[in-house]
Amino acid sequence: MTFRRRAARAAGIAVLTLSALSAPARADGSHECFSGERSPAGGAYTLTGWGCSGAGYADVTVIIRLGAAAGTYVCDHVFPWNGTLSGNGCRIS
Repeated sequence: MTFRRRAARAAGIAVLTLSALSAPARADGSHECFSGERSPAGGAYTLTGWGCSGAGYADVTVIIRLGAAAGTYVCDHVFPWNGTLSGNGCRIS
């Protein structure tokens, strides 16, 4: 391999590495829950859902099908566990 090819390859790897490191970390996803409740928390809601499935932990969409909290929300953070879900910083979308 010539010096120019090695230098070009190293420069390309450096550009890809730096662009990957500068991208914001996001774990977008969505969850769907059979039922749930919501509680006011400042300018947003805290959600609790049951019968949930989905993926993601931050900046996720949560759909609650039945109950007083039925609707679609965008939550800052959620914690899914064994079909239940706890969400913080949720806003109605």
